[in-house]
Amino acid sequence: MHRMIAFAQVCLLGIVLSFGWLPTNAASAGNGIQSPADGATVRGAVVVSGIAQDEQFAKWQLDLLPANQTDQVVFLSLSEQPLPTTGDLAVLDTTHFPDGDYKLRLRVVRRDGNYDEYYRDIVIANHVSPAATPPQPAANPVVRQPAVTRATRLGLPTHSPSGAPILYLTFDDGPNPVLTPQIVALLDRFDAKATFFVIGVHLNRSPAALQPVAENGHTIANHTWNHSSLVGLGPEGIASQLNRTADLVKETVGELLPAGSRMRYLRPPYGAVDDALINQAEDLGYQIVTWDIDPKDWQRPGAAAISSAVINRAFPGAIVVMHDGGGGSQQTVTALETILEALSKQGYVFHALP
Repeated sequence: MHRMIAFAQVCLLGIVLSFGWLPTNAASAGNGIQSPADGATVRGAVVVSGIAQDEQFAKWQLDLLPANQTDQVVFLSLSEQPLPTTGDLAVLDTTHFPDGDYKLRLRVVRRDGNYDEYYRDIVIANHVSPAATPPQPAANPVVRQPAVTRATRLGLPTHSPSGAPILYLTFDDGPNPVLTPQIVALLDRFDAKATFFVIGVHLNRSPAALQPVAENGHTIANHTWNHSSLVGLGPEGIASQLNRTADLVKETVGELLPAGSRMRYLRPPYGAVDDALINQAEDLGYQIVTWDIDPKDWQRPGAAAISSAVINRAFPGAIVVMHDGGGGSQQTVTALETILEALSKQGYVFHALP
């Protein structure tokens, strides 16, 4: 009998070695980053492709992690639509980052909040000529500014009339009765203007917190009623999410706003956008605004990590996202003071979306 059991175990082992273990969730078997290849050296604009799916799929998110600085995570893209076959996850403009070793991380999140992570090592080498490439004419120096920024796509200037570089500070998920007034006071100290993307339910809870934003001439913009994703919601659902918030803003601070002004900017929750949303937003009179720099202050990595992520990656016309509500905290306020001080010394001015 023991010999028969042992023989059966050997046979089973042979089957496993021949065919491999089948994953417990076959739908996620192909998940991961498909390109660039692991260990690839990349330059310029790089298309990152992969597969991201699961039977209990909620969303996927792609990030870039500098080697030895895993706390300095750079958000690249996110979607609530699965990719069952290889598809484009993002276009990574490597000229924004210093040469060196990095990791691409694809996180596939399930509806229960658990997730799997997939990594690819890459080397960014924009300033190193490929070994097999013949000598090229001297190129213009790489500057820390993409050829087409989100600001220029929105028709916004990257420099002031006097030539000063502009940084567009934006704050999401407010208003908050504690953080929003503190942020407004800091901005006032540095003669800075910003854009506040408000959530309707938070405004409903703390209407007085929006008054200093309006009184000090900052721009108020739409971040939906309750931070639900607008992708796949349909025209009626999108209109409800936006109109309820816009109506409450007008009811709360309408008398403090310039005559005839209206909300004209929309930041979709999670940055998730599809063609239907783009068309619907345009029909409702909104321009969609995402961001260039996300220090992930909502993760509360520490004020120093938040401020350095913005200061080190700032470029003229960059749109920065931080939070005066949601995951915002005193870390955000402390970091903002450092950001305003450091970038003011570099000649930056801080404008709101008009």
